[in-house]
Amino acid sequence: MLNRRWMAALAALALAGCGTEGSGEQTQDPGKVVAKGDCPDCDPAGPGAFEQAGMGVKFYAPGDSWSVAYQFKQRNDMAREALTVEQMPEDPSELQMVQEDLKVELTEPFLFSYSVGKVEKRVLEGVERQVATLRVTQAAVADPTFFSQQRADTHELALEFELDDLLRPVAETFFNAEYPHGKTVPVDKVSSLSGLDSGSSLYPHVVPRLLTQAVEAAAPAMTPELEQVADGKLPGWRGNVYRKYQFDNGDVVYWAAGQVWPFFVDSAQGYGLLVEHTLATAR
Repeated sequence: MLNRRWMAALAALALAGCGTEGSGEQTQDPGKVVAKGDCPDCDPAGPGAFEQAGMGVKFYAPGDSWSVAYQFKQRNDMAREALTVEQMPEDPSELQMVQEDLKVELTEPFLFSYSVGKVEKRVLEGVERQVATLRVTQAAVADPTFFSQQRADTHELALEFELDDLLRPVAETFFNAEYPHGKTVPVDKVSSLSGLDSGSSLYPHVVPRLLTQAVEAAAPAMTPELEQVADGKLPGWRGNVYRKYQFDNGDVVYWAAGQVWPFFVDSAQGYGLLVEHTLATAR
């Protein structure tokens, strides 16, 4: 259950996004608009990077929607520092990580709704790209079997954010008591969608950049609560193959080919699981 202190902290929580991508982005002549400048391995005559990277058969379209179950990590600085014999890791280098894990308590899973409002072409850094506007709200929960019925959106009503076709952030718009009609803030495309440039948001929006290297991986390990959600709503998820993105700041993202959002995210903010998605048009 969320207490008042945690609710206040949640309202001011800054997202910990996928940090430094490093690597491989081609520079473009800023005075020239070109049709292709997506990534080093992209076919210049082919579709956009989103498709060529195998993330999906088509970039976002207006009306696409999906739901994400999310457990927030609540810091518990009163957790004991001493470990039992059973808790001691075999690798001494993992000791600090295990100690940090003991300082974190998890909320119940919350359910968030995502929808694509519009997709338009823009010239960004001399390259014509598709840019999608996504809106996130907390979903209403009728059945408490899997998800919390508490409202975490008392202070922040919604978040809209823009992604280009490399899944790089463009801007964020916050909707809260201070800005009921929204306040839009540009975001540095090199940074993550973490609110580092523009404040904080409780709404999870951690995604990998398509210029980040990924490795093939088996299904991720989850918390018992999210595993219960996956077993109940995503039969067969353990047998799927995922792309795994790992970042210097500790964030890990698993993406299943053809889906519209990361299947699983482990960030400093919490753990997220893609529950379902609906495509507005046939792909």
